[in-house]
Amino acid sequence: MSTNTFGQRFRRAARPTSAFSKTSKPGTTVYGRITAIVDEPKLKFGGAPGEVELDDDGQPVMQTVITLDTGAGPRNLYVSWRMEQAIGLALKNAGTEDFEPGATLSVTYTGPDPEYSRARLFTAVYTPNAGQTGA
Repeated sequence: MSTNTFGQRFRRAARPTSAFSKTSKPGTTVYGRITAIVDEPKLKFGGAPGEVELDDDGQPVMQTVITLDTGAGPRNLYVSWRMEQAIGLALKNAGTEDFEPGATLSVTYTGPDPEYSRARLFTAVYTPNAGQTGA
């Protein structure tokens, strides 16, 4: 078995660009149809290229990645804890518990968290598929 991580690095490089960048301004909104939802190991902040963040037990920390089909092409949302809260509230407001590909999602970066400057705050709106039912 190989420990070579080049394949993983190349696949990451070929993915859609991030919906939000370090230079995104408050008020930036990304809207589109959800095409994929996956959990993958989270990359370590400030780490080496491809270095995965580990928890206290040495296990990879997982992060949800949502791919949206936007008017500007596919974009990935790397779901942080605060973005997860916004999406959860959006699901509640939409009257559904299901989060499914084919639905539409709008996420807006509202600004930095005043209590922790490295963190960002978001709002979200979720519109279920036509056949998706409420809770």
